Amino acid sequence: MPVTLLVADDHAFTLDGMQRALSQIDGFEVVAVAHTGIEAIAQARAHRPDIAVLDIAMPGANGLEVVVELSRWSPETCCVIVTGSPTPGVLHQLQALGVRGMFVKSADPNEICEGIKQIAAGETVIAPEIQQRLDDEDASNALSERELEVLQLIARGLTNSGIADALSISPKTVESHRASLMRKLKVHSVAQLLIRAVRDGLISV
Repeated sequence: MPVTLLVADDHAFTLDGMQRALSQIDGFEVVAVAHTGIEAIAQARAHRPDIAVLDIAMPGANGLEVVVELSRWSPETCCVIVTGSPTPGVLHQLQALGVRGMFVKSADPNEICEGIKQIAAGETVIAPEIQQRLDDEDASNALSERELEVLQLIARGLTNSGIADALSISPKTVESHRASLMRKLKVHSVAQLLIRAVRDGLISV
């Protein structure tokens, strides 16, 4: 019996490329494709594929919502995410839902296909780029409430003295919080700190 797959992505070029690449794997059969999240859910219910390869950002229902629905309507289906730029927090939610694989679209298609073959054999495969994002999110979640307050004020351009006045703490304490932020987020400059904070959704611009 072949390993059956559903492939879902709202970009036709990506969908076609993924479908062709997976169809060329010996023992794999793409039984359905979908351009929206709603269509992916319907196709999964109709075909009950062994593996569903899903984008995160799809109209109708996003990849996270599709994974939740598939756990209800096709629980035997292994879900695999192939994403361009995941929003902060989503990766951990997907992991908690039992997603068996996560890859980035920019990866070599052969690497993605090899990973999906491993998943079909019962393994869980997380691409190194995705694992790094998961580790980064863990670090961001470890920030204290006070550190987040200091970070917000740094983003507003306040000096250590200005932050100290705003929070009624000493400049030395501000410097300690700033050093802790740098250490936890693994950055070495204010510019890197702010870029990382925006990327992880810790501050808005």
